Amino acid sequence: MSAEQTSPAFPEPEPVTTDPTTDTPATSEPETAAEPKAAADGPRRSPRARALRQPGLVAIATWLVTVPVAFALPGAADLNPFEQRDADLPLSVCFGLAAVLAVVGVRWRGPVVLGVAAGLFGSSLALTLRTALSGTPFGYEGVFGDSGRISAMAVRYSVSWATSDGIVAGVPAEYPPLYPYIIGKLSLLLDRPAWELVGPAQALVVSASIVVSFALWSRLTRPAAALAISVLTLLPLGNPGKAYEVLALAAFVPLVLGTVGASPEKRMHWLPAGLVTAVMCLTYHAYVVYSALGLVVLAVLSWREAADRRAYALYLARLAAVVAVLTSWYTLPYLWAALHGFQQVGDLYQAQQISEPPFPFLEPSLLRLVQLLGLVALLWYSRSQWWARPLLLIVIGAYAYRALGVVRWVTTGHTGLFYYTMPLISVCLLAGAVLGAGVAVPALARRKGRTFAVGAGPTVMTLLTLFVAFSYWSLWMPANLWKPNKNGGSDVDWSNAGDTNQRAASAHLQPLPDGTRPRHAREVESAARMPYLPVTAIQRAVGEVRPHDARPRTLSYDEQLFAFLPWRGYVGVDRTGTNGPVRWDDRHEQIRGLSRITDPGAFGRASSRTRFGPIDVFVLRREGDELVWKAEQSPSRLAFRRTQFDPAVFTVRELDSTTFVAVRRP
Repeated sequence: MSAEQTSPAFPEPEPVTTDPTTDTPATSEPETAAEPKAAADGPRRSPRARALRQPGLVAIATWLVTVPVAFALPGAADLNPFEQRDADLPLSVCFGLAAVLAVVGVRWRGPVVLGVAAGLFGSSLALTLRTALSGTPFGYEGVFGDSGRISAMAVRYSVSWATSDGIVAGVPAEYPPLYPYIIGKLSLLLDRPAWELVGPAQALVVSASIVVSFALWSRLTRPAAALAISVLTLLPLGNPGKAYEVLALAAFVPLVLGTVGASPEKRMHWLPAGLVTAVMCLTYHAYVVYSALGLVVLAVLSWREAADRRAYALYLARLAAVVAVLTSWYTLPYLWAALHGFQQVGDLYQAQQISEPPFPFLEPSLLRLVQLLGLVALLWYSRSQWWARPLLLIVIGAYAYRALGVVRWVTTGHTGLFYYTMPLISVCLLAGAVLGAGVAVPALARRKGRTFAVGAGPTVMTLLTLFVAFSYWSLWMPANLWKPNKNGGSDVDWSNAGDTNQRAASAHLQPLPDGTRPRHAREVESAARMPYLPVTAIQRAVGEVRPHDARPRTLSYDEQLFAFLPWRGYVGVDRTGTNGPVRWDDRHEQIRGLSRITDPGAFGRASSRTRFGPIDVFVLRREGDELVWKAEQSPSRLAFRRTQFDPAVFTVRELDSTTFVAVRRP
C-alpha cells in the first residue's frame, strides 16, 4: 500500500492506475520493500517513528494487546459452542472488525492499517478456537491419535529436561520437541497438568502463525500481499490439532525466500535468520526435508549468480552453524540413538492421503483454480521476478520427494510421509498467485488504460479475509455442521458432521481421568461412545502398592494413560504411531515372549528383567478369559492369562468391567 498522507497541505497527485489488491501505483514493483519510500519533499521521520510504522511490528503489537481479550471472552461470556448463537460470536466479531477496517482503509491506506488487520485477524482465530473449546479442558481430538501423543510428550516434559519419547521414557525424541516441551515447562510454572494446556496452546499457536507469517512476508513484499498470503496459508493446513505444523508452514516459505533465495538487500541477517530457522526446525522440520532437493538447487543457483560468492557462502555457513548449535540438544541424542538401534515403522501407516490427487489444482474448486493460476505465475515469471524461482524450486523439490516416496512405498511399504508435502506445495502456489496478481493486474490495467476505484484494494482484502475467516470457522467450530435431532434437540448427527467437526467434538466428549465428562458432553447424543480409561482409579491402585514409585514402568493397552500421567511406558500400542528409536518391533517381541510363559514364577522373573528393562505395572483389557494388550486381529495381537500373575509377585485389581491392573510388589 502507499504511505499514509502526513499532511493535508500536500497537493493531490495526478490520477494513476492502481493495483486493486494493494491500492498502490501500478508502476510500483510488487517485490519492493514493505514501507514505500517517502516523497523527497516529505518530512523525515525519526528511526523510532519509522520502526513503529513497520507493518510486522504493528501486527505483533496489535496481536499482543488483543489476543488476551480473545482468550478471556469465551469463558467470561460462558459460551456454549453447541449453541449456534454462541458459536456465531467469533464470526460476528470478525465481520464487524473487518467492516471497520475496510472503512478506515479507504481513508488511510498504509502499512499501519494492514499491520493492525493482521494482528486482529490472528486474534480472531484465537477467539474462534477458544469458543470451540469453551467448556472443556481438552484440545482438538481430546487425547486420542496424534493429539494424544502430543499430550503425552507435554506430560513427559513436565518431569524431564532432556528430549524424550512421549511414552517410553529415556529414549530420545524423534518428533520435534519444542512445542510439547514448552507446554510441559509451562505446566510447572503455572502448576497445572500439562494436558490441560494443550487446548490453549493450539489456539495460541494457530493465532500466532498469522502474525509470524505476515511479519516475515512483509519484509519481502508489500503489506497487502503479505497479508493475503498469510491469510490464505490457513486453507491448505489449518488443523489446530497440529498447530505446530501450521506455525512451521507459515514461517518456512517466507524464511526460505528471505535467506537462501533473496538478494543481499532483502536477505535477513544470518543471526536472526538462524534463530528463526532453529525455532522452526525444533517445532516441525519436515518441510526442510520435503523440499531439500529444491533448496540445494536454489542455493547453488543463488551462489553462482551472487556478486560476492564468498560472502553468500559464508552467510549460509553462519546460518547453518547457528541452526546446528541451537538444535543440537535434540539432534545429537537422536542421531546417537539411531546409530545404536533404530526401527522406522511410523511411515508404514496407510493414510487416506496416499490416494489423493498429487496435483491439487485438478479438483474443481475456487481454491484449486487459484493454485493453478499460481503455478502459471511461477512458470511465467520465473525469469523476471525474484520470488518466482525460489517458490518454483520449493514446489519442484517437494514433488521430487513425493516421487521418491511413492517409489519407496511401492517397493518397501514405507512412505516417508510423502503425502504431507501437499500443504507445502499448495502454500507456494497460493503465494505465487498473490504475487503474480500483484504484477499482472497493474500491467493489464495500464494496457487497458483503466483506473481502479478508490477503495478497491481494501474491498478486495476485506472480502478475501472474510472468506478465509468463514471457511476456517466452518471447519473447526463444532456446532455449524450439526442439525437438530428427531426430538428437536441439538445432539450431533454424525452422518452430517465432517471429520474436522468430529475432532472438535472429541474435545468435549473426551472423559476426564476420574470418569467425569466436560460440561457440554451431555448435549451430544453419542457421548457414551467415547472410550474411557479409569486413569484416576489406576493411579490409586498402583499408589497403594508402590507408594514411593511416582513413575512406574508400565505396559498399558490404552495410550490415554500416558497423556495424563508421566509414567514410564514400556512401549505404545500403535505401531505406526511409534518413533524409530523406540524399536517397537523388538519390544513387541519381548512382550510376545512374556505372553507365552505359562509358569507364574518364571513370568514374574522374566517381566522384571526384559531386554528393555522391567515392567512394573500391567494395564490390560479383559476380553473373556484373555487379558489383552493389543487387540487388533493381526500378527501383533497379544494377550495374557490371569494365571500368569502370581499373587506373591503381583497385586491384582479389577477396576471396572474391562480394565485389569497387575502391580508388581516392591
